[in-house]
Amino acid sequence: MDPRFNIWFEVDGAVAASRWRMDLLAAVDEHGSITAGAQAMGVPYRVAWQKIHEMEERLGELLLTTTTGGVSGGGARLTPAGHHHVERMRTFCERADVALNAIYEEVFDPPSEH
Repeated sequence: MDPRFNIWFEVDGAVAASRWRMDLLAAVDEHGSITAGAQAMGVPYRVAWQKIHEMEERLGELLLTTTTGGVSGGGARLTPAGHHHVERMRTFCERADVALNAIYEEVFDPPSEH
């Protein structure tokens, strides 16, 4: 068995940020567009756009800058605030994973007493 958990942060009872949503933002930044980031995450564009819009609205910050298509194509990149949120969530989740694994080992796999 391996422990798994899901964590999210709410503002006024609505999800504002989660590990998955921050991974989505990072995928958009890495792939250069909401469409490509959504494909990398295995979700439709509309779902990705909606989740990003919800995050921006609930966090009160612009997380992506976008450009419309054309001859050179459109794109999307993280804003400085977007980078900040992604990095903080990654740090938080890494530390939470370490703590969760330590608790799991203590509770489910105590040392033998023979």
